[in-house]
Amino acid sequence: MSDDNDLSAPQQIYDVLIVGAGPVGLATAIALLKRGITNILVIDQTREFRRVGQVVDLLPNGLRAIKYIDPTAYEQIKASPSGVNKPSSSSVSQPQPAPEKQRWCQRNLQGEILRSFPTDFQSWFDHYGEGRVSLPWFNLQTELRNILPPEKVLAKHRCVFIEDGPDWVRVDSTSDAAESINPFAHWEMLRSDPQRSTSPETSQTSVSGRFYAKLVVAADGINSTMRQVLYENKGLEEWAKPQYSGFAAMGCFQFENLPKSILDNLETYYLQGARIVTVKNDSSQFDSPEQEQTRIVLVRLSETAIGYAITSPINLDVLQKSSPEEILDLGLTSLRDAEFLPIFSEFVGLSAPEKVFHRPYFIHPIASLKNVQSIWSHGRAVLVGDAAHGMPPFMAQGANQGLEDAAVVGTYIAQLIQNNGLDDRVAIANTFHQYEQIRRPLMEKVQSGTMNCNQWSQPQWDQFKEILHRREYPSSVTLGALG
Repeated sequence: MSDDNDLSAPQQIYDVLIVGAGPVGLATAIALLKRGITNILVIDQTREFRRVGQVVDLLPNGLRAIKYIDPTAYEQIKASPSGVNKPSSSSVSQPQPAPEKQRWCQRNLQGEILRSFPTDFQSWFDHYGEGRVSLPWFNLQTELRNILPPEKVLAKHRCVFIEDGPDWVRVDSTSDAAESINPFAHWEMLRSDPQRSTSPETSQTSVSGRFYAKLVVAADGINSTMRQVLYENKGLEEWAKPQYSGFAAMGCFQFENLPKSILDNLETYYLQGARIVTVKNDSSQFDSPEQEQTRIVLVRLSETAIGYAITSPINLDVLQKSSPEEILDLGLTSLRDAEFLPIFSEFVGLSAPEKVFHRPYFIHPIASLKNVQSIWSHGRAVLVGDAAHGMPPFMAQGANQGLEDAAVVGTYIAQLIQNNGLDDRVAIANTFHQYEQIRRPLMEKVQSGTMNCNQWSQPQWDQFKEILHRREYPSSVTLGALG
């Protein structure tokens, strides 16, 4: 991002341009709109809003953020017909404890429960004063997008250039790039298919859109173009791209007619009537800490099928260069190295290699930038969500923390505009500084917990969740406190 003054005179200047129409970008737009800020626009690189993404767990802190942003959005999401664990119509007046099958358990190889948590709305509501809703990423995006006027959200605009001038920001976009896989996104199920590109198409980048705005909110994901621009020439180039977390997932959810002996074994000792369970080896006899990091999630798909996802420390170069058969072998090797019982290797070994997915997990490790005062903003641009603090989904806090970002930054930007501060660069800097001061200390702790939670005991999990999920809104919008 440059501060040169050689900018064309704009015909329209938005108060706020939001780059990225995922749930965090859309929630930010809703927060502004509901506070009277109407001169806004959201742009997104997608060629069309399509059904992509995994199931998103909206936990009490994320739902509280949505409720603070817009109570109507909260009610619509809570009542979404696509919600996996939405509350029943009688849940408030006649609360019932969650049945045992509605708990997600982590078990050891002997089938003993190491820790567990309920998956239904009401159990979370009874404990934390707010519930838990699981729904597909696309459905969450659609619910939020439908709240905004259609003309406020534009697809087919991939940000390729940003220029920060004294009076506005210019953002150039292109719409002629081919659709490609984002290798940094958690929701992309990568396969070793040479016909699909895993990097943005660069053969054609002619500018097809040009936007001017007083402020730009970058909600463009963990591989944020905006972050790369903000970090140029500031000694932060090493951190412009996301860092590999050291962990990857491999799995398969396309099984048919598994042998009854395997189905019965996994059901009897591990699933035990539940739809989903995590299994790990809790032995204390490992030679290296990497061995105890491996775990496998089992998911009941049907009466004759169980899917799985293995998470393990994997060398990224090896992973990216592996064929489908080699990806499957990496998963089997991880299980053997972690001394899982033979039944797991037998089960995983039945996967068809062409149906096995792999997913490396990335992180934007903000604790590594502890000595840098401002890492989420520069001039008139600010980062939110995964663009600011992307991390693996081990604690299901990516989307939830992004929604908290939207609540905070939306509130502060609205106050800035209402106070006629859009032409005051000092006021803008102070606004973004307040946002970062509130959110960044919390995110350092959430990122740390995400990378270490696999070793936590049940009391450690309970303590963290007590603090995380009981914070109240708005409390002067100091939503970042985590003791």
